[in-house]
Parts: sequence; C-alpha cells; structure tokens
Amino acid sequence: MKAVVGDITKAAADVIVNAANGIGPMGGGVALAIKKAGGKIIEEEAIEVCKKMDPKPGDVYITTAGNLNAKYVFHAVTMKYPAEKSNIEIVRKCLDNLLKKAREMKVKSMVIPALATGVGGVPKREVAEVFKEVLSKVEDIEITVMDINEDFINYINAN
Repeated sequence: MKAVVGDITKAAADVIVNAANGIGPMGGGVALAIKKAGGKIIEEEAIEVCKKMDPKPGDVYITTAGNLNAKYVFHAVTMKYPAEKSNIEIVRKCLDNLLKKAREMKVKSMVIPALATGVGGVPKREVAEVFKEVLSKVEDIEITVMDINEDFINYINAN
C-alpha cells in the first residue's frame, strides 16, 4: 500500500473508489469530483444499481468509470443517505468489502480516498489507522490511498 496526496479523479487504476451513499446521487466531496471528471453516466448508473440492490452502509456496488482512467468505480457505501454521519465500523466493513469485490473481479490496482472523513465526520486519524491495519497486509492488489488532504496521508505514512 502506498499513500499519496493527489486528485483521485486523475489517478489511473483498474478501480477508483468512491465514498458513496446507498441511494446513488453524487452530490458532494469525492463523489461530486468523480461525477464531474468521469461524467454523469456514473451517477446515473449508481442510482439504477441502488434502486435494484438497496445497498446498506458497509456495502460496495460497482459502476463503469465513465471518462476516468479506470475500468470501474467501486462505490463504498459509508452512509445510507447523503450527508449522514458514518462511523469507523462502517469504514472497516467498506474496506473488507472493497477487497472482497476486487478479488472476485481479479482487479490488480485500486485507488481509495479517505472514506467517511468528509460529511461522514469520522476523524481522519481513526480512519488512517484502520486503513493501515486492513490495507497494509494486502499483497495481491496494488493499493494506492489518495486524498487531497495532506493530514490524512501524513497519518497513514506515520509509523
């Protein structure tokens, strides 16, 4: 796992991860950035998938990646409805499910943002600790944690 400061919408990987709600609209934070860069098609697909799947916090659903330099967007559901609070258990479940889906789909590379640290309200330091705990052991998938927030990346890179 490597952690870098950067714009996830400019990353190149099999999968770009979105911090999502469970109903599909991509109205703020990472989701809005992904929609702006990748195109409205991602949001339209997300809404359709959510209508069929009804994902709960901790679940992961998949759409195409539109204009992003990726094969898929994996939507990690950090909250059921937009702007709800999240928690560290949900983040952990999202990470476990991201890895499970990536392995099922034989994904080789994945870029993950600081899940639930924006409107989700989970402290960056707590999320960074769980990211390190869960993702540092992964050897079969090239994982890049990327966020525009330098503090979050510094927490991950600190020992």
